[in-house]
Amino acid sequence: MAVAETETIGKYKNCTKIAAGGMGAVYLATHPELKRKVVIKKLTLRNGGAAIRERFKREARILSDLSSPYVVRMFDYFTEGRANYIVLEYVEGMSLDRLIEKQTVLPPQLAMLVLQDACLGLKNAHAKGVVHRDIKPGNILMSKRGEIKLADFGIASDEKESEVPAAASNKTIVSNTTVSGSITMAGSTLGTPAYMSPEQLTDSSTVDARADIYSLGVMLYEMVTGTKPYAGDMAPTTVAKIKKGDYIPPRKINKSISPEIASLISKMMRPNPAKRFQSIEPVIARVRKYLKRYDAHAIRVSLAQSVISQKAVKYPVFEEKNKKLKRFALAGFSAALVICAVGYAWKEGYIHKTILRSWYTPISLTMQMPATASAAADIPAHAFFFVNDGDEIPEVPGTRRIFASKKNVENSKNVEYFTKDVYLKPGEYRIKIAEGPYVWWKSIRVGKEKQVLKLNFLRNASRNLSVHFNAVDSDTSADITEKSNFLILSGNKWVDVKKVDFSKLTTGTVYKFLITNEGYYDEYFSLRIDWYQDELFINGSMRKKQ
Repeated sequence: MAVAETETIGKYKNCTKIAAGGMGAVYLATHPELKRKVVIKKLTLRNGGAAIRERFKREARILSDLSSPYVVRMFDYFTEGRANYIVLEYVEGMSLDRLIEKQTVLPPQLAMLVLQDACLGLKNAHAKGVVHRDIKPGNILMSKRGEIKLADFGIASDEKESEVPAAASNKTIVSNTTVSGSITMAGSTLGTPAYMSPEQLTDSSTVDARADIYSLGVMLYEMVTGTKPYAGDMAPTTVAKIKKGDYIPPRKINKSISPEIASLISKMMRPNPAKRFQSIEPVIARVRKYLKRYDAHAIRVSLAQSVISQKAVKYPVFEEKNKKLKRFALAGFSAALVICAVGYAWKEGYIHKTILRSWYTPISLTMQMPATASAAADIPAHAFFFVNDGDEIPEVPGTRRIFASKKNVENSKNVEYFTKDVYLKPGEYRIKIAEGPYVWWKSIRVGKEKQVLKLNFLRNASRNLSVHFNAVDSDTSADITEKSNFLILSGNKWVDVKKVDFSKLTTGTVYKFLITNEGYYDEYFSLRIDWYQDELFINGSMRKKQ
């Protein structure tokens, strides 16, 4: 088996080429300081191509301004010889277009989860005045952990983009190619035709966030139907259909699509931008309202499994959390009253405490966690119960629990959490506790007497904090890290980070940092680091003093 050739690019050694084209190449490498895999995009132009280089450089500047877990991160930008390089986060998994190709149609719940994360990535971009202009499945990356990230800002526009008169050029530029004139010319068209809004087909230089919303609508349509609403070409008939909004309604292709999703697609894909959602926030609100009815964790696990699998997978049926209660409500009033009463008594354990007490034993869990965890942290602790049969270890149905905090029961360091009682038949069991990055297992024997299990493995949980600093010129994106001073507030004094023993920094507190550079305005950061957040990247975008 032949060994792939490697080369050294700047400080990155053992770079393996994974793709190549007429204007550059893509490499997989390891960041020497962060010790993590990265992707290096190389742009090489032998003659001319000033606008192409400028767009490549502007992509780096745009990425340096963005900070979202739903956007692929940029770690570095530099030039070497006649080549320009961007170093990006490596997302190990696949793009959405490959998943659609493999699965054909995605469950609506999974499609809405993908849409939600893509919207959250765009929310960060739009807040910075950036319009992506090339939203499509190929630019949505999904990791083997079920993470979803927005990628490729190569033809994005921002508030600093220059424009030339329409007379200068009237050309069409689709993605996977690059502009050969000034950045974006009035009257020019950029993007992927099948996903472009009517106004983007006419003039890409003037589009705003509503064009991205339209493209997201097309992407949602494709995810739930398995087909695009329009052909992927610039034929006059296709352009005419796009401008009229003449496409087959999604429910005619897939009757299982809910009216709620069909309505969302319809409003996102309105030909007239004034009749679409005017910003990404109401789209996010609609999607979250829909997903609230489902187990988002289970949906994300299914996504991760389908990304990992080489073949198409059969997705489970994602039922609404309260679907059973809705079915009960359709019965007669008397029957519904009896069923609801019995259901409530069962859920709260009253039946187990009385009628079935001879056969079931109550088990409750208590756990202490650091009080420094922020209230907004979306990582609730879950408890799972399994039968320890020495073979398949099946989960006990209906026993999953979420820990809730006890009111007014806390000390300076910890808060006590508890679960509702779980009723189990006497026998051997295993308990799994999942909390953020921690997974904890315990074997127990259930007898006839009630048990209260105290779990203190997270009582004093904290992690060593790793901090990485970077500074760039906000106008040119030039790396000015070496000439910048990075300070941390220690007591009442600002101390150079070079004099700080970072091995003593731990999570679960507030840190204040200051970046200074002669000729630039200072950048100040005050950051609350939760106990489970152990790696911090501080990227200062420094503005020159006038």
